[in-house]
Amino acid sequence: MTDLRETDGVEGGDGRDSAPIPRAGRRRRLIQQGRIVLGPDHSVACEIADVSTAGARLRIPARIALPDTFPLVIAAHDLRTVTVRLRWRRGDFVGVTFEGAGFYVE
Repeated sequence: MTDLRETDGVEGGDGRDSAPIPRAGRRRRLIQQGRIVLGPDHSVACEIADVSTAGARLRIPARIALPDTFPLVIAAHDLRTVTVRLRWRRGDFVGVTFEGAGFYVE
């Protein structure tokens, strides 16, 4: 079921936020460490600010360029790697959706 009260903006090609899109589910706030894999020998630390079964909000310095899709290593009870798709970016925060199986939120 879609929760229409919670939305994320989608950044358009001109850098401005476009109309919000509904979230696929409720997000749970947490502070979790992660790493964005940008190449075989290159990864960048990030903070996972909140997460749902469909996606997450990450904190990463605005100066770091990100591709459309990338592996995200999540340090939870165990190390888990999921492929994510970049949906929006505002300052030091980005919104991503999980590709494939996604991430289980307790």
